[in-house]
Amino acid sequence: MNPRFEAVRGKIIDFRLRPPTGPYRVFFTPALVERLARLWGDKEMPGSYALSLEDRPDADERALAALIAEMDAAGIRLGVMNGRHSPNRAVPVHISDDYLHELEGRLDGRMASIAGVDLDLPMDEILGGIERAITRLGMRGVCVEPGFARQPMYAEDERLMPIYQKVSDLGVPLLFMSGPLSGPDNSFTDPVHFERVARLFPKMPVVLGHGAYPYVNEAIALAYKSEATGVMNVYLSPDVYMFTPGATAFIEAVNMMPDRMLFGSAYAFCSVGTAVSRTMDLAISDEVMAKYMYGNAQRLLGL
Repeated sequence: MNPRFEAVRGKIIDFRLRPPTGPYRVFFTPALVERLARLWGDKEMPGSYALSLEDRPDADERALAALIAEMDAAGIRLGVMNGRHSPNRAVPVHISDDYLHELEGRLDGRMASIAGVDLDLPMDEILGGIERAITRLGMRGVCVEPGFARQPMYAEDERLMPIYQKVSDLGVPLLFMSGPLSGPDNSFTDPVHFERVARLFPKMPVVLGHGAYPYVNEAIALAYKSEATGVMNVYLSPDVYMFTPGATAFIEAVNMMPDRMLFGSAYAFCSVGTAVSRTMDLAISDEVMAKYMYGNAQRLLGL
């Protein structure tokens, strides 16, 4: 491990960490996890994920215990998991706020959660669910995946505006699922769609999960506009896309705009240890590394 690791050990906040349990396994199929884990630098799928596949009644508990051990070894203090309701996938995924809340309790302060939005529900139920998630369940933000709605939508679709208003009123971050797997085609991750939302709600922190890859420069431009003009409040969480072809500009962005970038592993697509060790090797200054690895997330989530 890079010597710089000691400065962040035990402080890291992993902004995209999905435990290998319950409904998360519907999305994280073994073939997909193994293929992507190797792509990101793991020789095999994460050990905690492999334990979750065992045909035994305590598989979830064994997998969670192994995940916490992996987090400890990687210096991760807190993981951030998000709810999701993605009916427009080959295998629909539904991860409820109640499940995340229950999982938080089982993991004794090692995970924080961001509420999901089920766009199949009537709007009054959606807004009530968001209110409950933040004010009663103590969730730290709201995640929307418009590209995976039953009828895929771009982020600025008028039907979504009441959701954004509610999130803005509650004063919590809005996380968009972006990146190459965020809709039927790459047009759904074009940052211009997220920019239109961020401009309409300039006080609302907008986080682009997966950093809107492959639109690296365009995503960075939104963070730059946020930093330079204050007309919006956009953050980038590139996670494993920091290490993809054409993404080296993300590293420059961390150094130039250290308050706008968030670390994430994208576990189970990459082991937490691999994500941290590869990040320690990036050309990021020590002072900026502290903000990237935990400081920005701590501030954004109100921790």
